Amino acid sequence: MRILDRYIARRVFRGYALIMLILVSAFSLIALVRELDSVGKGTYSASDAALYVLLTLPGWMVELAPAMALLGAIVGLGELAAGEELIVMQALSVSRARIAWSVLKTGLLVMLAVIGVQEFVAPKLNQLAFERRTQAISGVESTRRGFWSRNGQRVVHVRRVLYGRIPSEIEIYQFDNNGGLRFVAWAKEAIIQNSDRWVLQDVRQQIISENKTLTEHFARLPWDSPFSPEEITKIMLPVEMLSPSELYGYVQYLKRAGLAADRPELTLWQSISMPLSALAMVILAIPYVLGPIRQVSAGKRMLHGGLIGASFHAGRQLIIQLGSLVHLPAALITLSPVVVILGVAVWLYRRP
Repeated sequence: MRILDRYIARRVFRGYALIMLILVSAFSLIALVRELDSVGKGTYSASDAALYVLLTLPGWMVELAPAMALLGAIVGLGELAAGEELIVMQALSVSRARIAWSVLKTGLLVMLAVIGVQEFVAPKLNQLAFERRTQAISGVESTRRGFWSRNGQRVVHVRRVLYGRIPSEIEIYQFDNNGGLRFVAWAKEAIIQNSDRWVLQDVRQQIISENKTLTEHFARLPWDSPFSPEEITKIMLPVEMLSPSELYGYVQYLKRAGLAADRPELTLWQSISMPLSALAMVILAIPYVLGPIRQVSAGKRMLHGGLIGASFHAGRQLIIQLGSLVHLPAALITLSPVVVILGVAVWLYRRP
């Protein structure tokens, strides 16, 4: 049976590779055309746009994983059906359930691959692409190593940006007109309430005069930030570019701080649901070749698969938007489409 598993897996993975090449190429071309609109801003060039699209390819692969899993499995199993190899397998007493299990194993590998890419590959490359693009267009260097900013006589140094969104290890210096240091403050981290209003955490500040230095400590200290909304947008990473583990840490931080975490938590559950969606799509592909509708032609199977993939993506986005409006739990919003797909797959497989 191991030989059978390997043979089926090889054919199905070939289908995955073909569909991935087609879909990623198409969406990359669309992304490149859209990105060319930014060419000429600052030092952003056509080669920068092409590199940006190249770096974001793994992210596109994760986003397209459910559709690729469905269509790839249909193509791979369709080749076996077209060569009547499935009939031969069943004639040799290999049950439909055993063939389905071989296909399901490939789906589990796809799910693990999606988890690996979205945790270790896509976030790093997406963040690198974001930082390079931001620096080229605006000249602002947005990295986790931190940044410097000067506004008049005030200088701010943020050493680190936790989870790509939380300024930490903050130093604030205030000089007088003669260049003398009059004020310095150190803060462990900051909660950004809005672009011009931060709440510094665990603050130690010194007010320096000609005769003495006054040192004060604060657990929390409101602070008027010198950053504009545009600068904050360039400094902070979009939550969609964080890995699932970073998102989890960010959500827990917001909850501990008593801040709204609805959007990051929803993004976290979207990340969790993506590999599960890919596995569900592989399961859905099985009845199209092994179930009662296996007599359908390959062209119709592909058409059905494409329509289902597009409907799943559109329906998923609609459910997320509606669920957010009525404040449903994030897990329910993101996992309900997966449950629906699994239910449809079981129903199709058991149809008489």
